[in-house]
Amino acid sequence: MLYLLFYLCRTSTKSVATAMENPSSSLLLRFQKKCRRPGVCGLENSGNSCYLNAVLQCLCATVPLVEQLLHWDTRKGLARSKCRVSEVFVHLLEKMWMGSGSSCSPLEVRSALCSVLPQFNNDSQQDAQELLLLLLNTLHDDFNKAAQRQALFSSQPARMEQIKGCSPHSNLVTRLFEGQLSYMCICMHCHHQAHNTQAFTVLSLPVPKGNIKCSIQDCLALFFKQTVLTGGEQAMCSVCGLKRETAIVTCVDRTPEILVLHLKRFGSKGKSQVKLRTNVLFFMKLDLSQFLSGLVPNESSYHLYAVVNHTGHLNMGHYTALCYNSLAQTWHCFDDAAVCEVQEDRVQSPNAYLLFYSHKPFHRPRIAGL
Repeated sequence: MLYLLFYLCRTSTKSVATAMENPSSSLLLRFQKKCRRPGVCGLENSGNSCYLNAVLQCLCATVPLVEQLLHWDTRKGLARSKCRVSEVFVHLLEKMWMGSGSSCSPLEVRSALCSVLPQFNNDSQQDAQELLLLLLNTLHDDFNKAAQRQALFSSQPARMEQIKGCSPHSNLVTRLFEGQLSYMCICMHCHHQAHNTQAFTVLSLPVPKGNIKCSIQDCLALFFKQTVLTGGEQAMCSVCGLKRETAIVTCVDRTPEILVLHLKRFGSKGKSQVKLRTNVLFFMKLDLSQFLSGLVPNESSYHLYAVVNHTGHLNMGHYTALCYNSLAQTWHCFDDAAVCEVQEDRVQSPNAYLLFYSHKPFHRPRIAGL
């Protein structure tokens, strides 16, 4: 029995060694494929770029986004329209999901972003939330550009509807990330009601000041709390014809498929910029039912799948990401190029800055070749 074990171990070692000497061998390819963890890939720091790396990891974990960006029709449409940022972002996602390395460089993405967003073209500490918003806006514009080109050159306009994410009526970023807020303005004098709406891709929530600990529901309640405009902030009433004290009632009119919550930890105290270190307790499941308008169907339940953490101070901090990999069904911590698997109970942290939720738990990604 001992001889048999020795023989098997020796044979296995020789096989791997032979495979390493011959990179084209099918054994090495099978060995690499077995060791590779699709979607679990560190990102090298290209000069204080942790804010970018953390955001890219969370987008890499957004399965419906990755599925459609790696779809051949989407890639072809973006390439033909010369959408540089989207092209290099798709190329990076391909390496993160299909590559064999444990880490890769996002330098190409950073370079493309800096060409359209020059405020990030330096090695200074940047805000991950600001980067996320501008990146989503850039992707949104690229999809519109690809759709417009398709409409211009296609002899069959209906063909546009088949291109993933490139329909002018169905922009990928809009479909996944965009929700809508409803504002009801009530005149406190004549009780006239006026309605306004506003689209959002990231919901920025205030963090209660002076608290050592609170919950994400407390932050949501503070955001949706009724406010009254008084004094110099009074609003013009169309019925009274005068500025009146006005009550503002806010609710969600349309829920997004992907809900991104931003905890407003950075603020000012006098002339100084400060960071709120309140430990905001959040949950794997989130219920928005009490903040929805009556027009929204029963779509209030969300599932957490990614978190961006910020440690340190306002100008000297560090971003990391915690993401759920739907293929391995495990959580991983991404600290630039360093990656490690973590238990679910490690996800809760007082350093949470951005929370990513989805309406439905992600399934195994439908990516060709995976």
